[in-house]
Amino acid sequence: MSFLLFLFSGASVKTIAFDTWWHAECTRKAMVANGFSGDARLATQVSNYLTDFFPAYNIANEKLSHLNEKLAGLGIQRLALNGDLSFEFMHFDAVYSETDIEQNWKLLLDNTIGALRKYATSADVKPGFRLPVLFNIIGASLHTIQDFYSHSNWVTLNASLNKSPIPVWYDVDAADRKKMNLFTGAYPDGSSQGHKNHGDLNKDCSTRPFNKEAVEVAERASIDWVKRLIDSVSEVPWNDLKSYNIQKDLVLKRFLVKLDATFLTSSSISLDHFDGTNPAKFVFTPEKNIAREKNQARMALALTLNEYATNIALAGNTYQLPSPYWAGHKVYHITRDLAAGIMLNGKKYKASL
Repeated sequence: MSFLLFLFSGASVKTIAFDTWWHAECTRKAMVANGFSGDARLATQVSNYLTDFFPAYNIANEKLSHLNEKLAGLGIQRLALNGDLSFEFMHFDAVYSETDIEQNWKLLLDNTIGALRKYATSADVKPGFRLPVLFNIIGASLHTIQDFYSHSNWVTLNASLNKSPIPVWYDVDAADRKKMNLFTGAYPDGSSQGHKNHGDLNKDCSTRPFNKEAVEVAERASIDWVKRLIDSVSEVPWNDLKSYNIQKDLVLKRFLVKLDATFLTSSSISLDHFDGTNPAKFVFTPEKNIAREKNQARMALALTLNEYATNIALAGNTYQLPSPYWAGHKVYHITRDLAAGIMLNGKKYKASL
């Protein structure tokens, strides 16, 4: 397990999204406000996080390529994306004009509605996977709209106009949005001359300027987003999703409540991606000791990855999934549906796999 632990504790990755704590809070409030159960909320939070984990894992894996053979022996390579770039388009980065931002918003809503409709009715979805896949779609789409408020100049522009509270996207008429000179930061930093960098513009953690304002508007936007999806897609079994309860199902409860929830916190803390390097929120150490927090997180991560590796190796695990709640991302590749046509660095996503 030492190599698994080194993969996450020794690699530092650039922040590409609101840090995990803020994504999780925005998602929690969105689900609670729209009447979803605690288990439904957690499944959506995990889905939201996986949208960040895959590109972060790929970056770390590239930096540690000399360990690939040893990692392969532990099964960890099966968490990689095998060239799927759709996740890179899910963070509302590197979009430099109001026209492209407007189009991304339209496409994301259309794509999310289409994906929910597709996976709510498709006979290709294996028994037991349908509800997790629908949670995956909701969580991944929430991730992107939350990132807009962190990665764009929307918050600072509205703050400069003394707007309080800062409006969500749909509160402002399209004609007025066109006058705002909207843009998001270049990612990676320095990749686009003449444009502000992600590192200068983002509000991803509590030590960044305007983080509080960005989180507050992202929370309201997340509530609004889930309501829009509920109102738009009658094919989805919303009552089943809202009342989702696995507390008496010891197998699913182990996956979601024990493994996936621990993986969300421990891996993001190990990557300095829970709330930056000086977090306001601590999970494992109430006394707020950063060194001990990271050490505890690494130990929890090692145990979780060990159980994931055992799950992946099971003969009956056809798709080699760490958990059923990864199915939308790893089996059905729902981010390819969500990212279709989305703009990033002047290019539109088009699935090549």
